[in-house]
Amino acid sequence: MAQVDIVSLKDNADPARQLRLPIRDASGRHVGDLQCIDRSLLDEPGLIDDLTTWRNQSMPFFLTQFTATEERTRRWFETISLPAADRILFVICDPHGNRFGNFGICNIRPGSAEFDNVIRGRPSDIGNLMFHCGMALLEWMFSELKVKTAELQVFSHNEKAIGLYKRLGFATTESLPLRRAQEEGMIKYSIVDRSEANAGFDYLKMELPVERFRQSSPGRFPTA
Repeated sequence: MAQVDIVSLKDNADPARQLRLPIRDASGRHVGDLQCIDRSLLDEPGLIDDLTTWRNQSMPFFLTQFTATEERTRRWFETISLPAADRILFVICDPHGNRFGNFGICNIRPGSAEFDNVIRGRPSDIGNLMFHCGMALLEWMFSELKVKTAELQVFSHNEKAIGLYKRLGFATTESLPLRRAQEEGMIKYSIVDRSEANAGFDYLKMELPVERFRQSSPGRFPTA
C-alpha cells in the first residue's frame, strides 16, 4: 500500500516544499532532479509549452494520438492529473533548472504502479539521463510507495524505449494485439482479439519485481 499522499504532494503551492527526487549518475554524482509537477510549478514560465511540445513530438507512441495544445495540456493537469490519487508526473531538470523531458507514474494501487509519460524532450550532455531518471523513480516507487512490482506498457516497435526498460530490469510478460481506428480528428489504438488486430505491432506489458531490482541494484535500495 502506498505510504505517500499523492494528492497532497501535487496540491503543494510552496516551491520550497516541492517533491524533488535526486538523479544520480553511475558514480553517484548528482546530475539533476525529478521535480514533481505540483501547483507551485504549474505556472513556471515555459513549462506548459515544453510539456505540450514534447507530447506532440512523442505522439506516435501513445494509445490516443491528437495534436496537443497548451490550453488542452493545462486543462488536463487541472482537471485530471493534479486531482488524481493514482498518478504523478515529474519534469526532468539539471541542477541549473534546464528542462529535458518528463517521467511519470500512473495506476498507483496496492502492490504495483506503472511508468507513464516517459518522454525525452530535448538533448542533454548528461550521459544515460533517462536510465538514471528511471533508477531514481524506481527507488522511490519501491521504498516510498511500497509497491512490489513496477509495471509499464509500450508499443512493440518502440525499440529505443524497450531497450531502456530492459536495462532497468523490466521483462516482457505479455504481448497484446492492437486495432487502429481514426475518429474525431484523433487516432486510437485499442486492445483486441488477435483476429481483429490491424496495427502491425503489439502492446507489450513489462514488469520489474522489487526482488529483481534489489538483486540487480543492491546499492540503490535498502535491503532491510
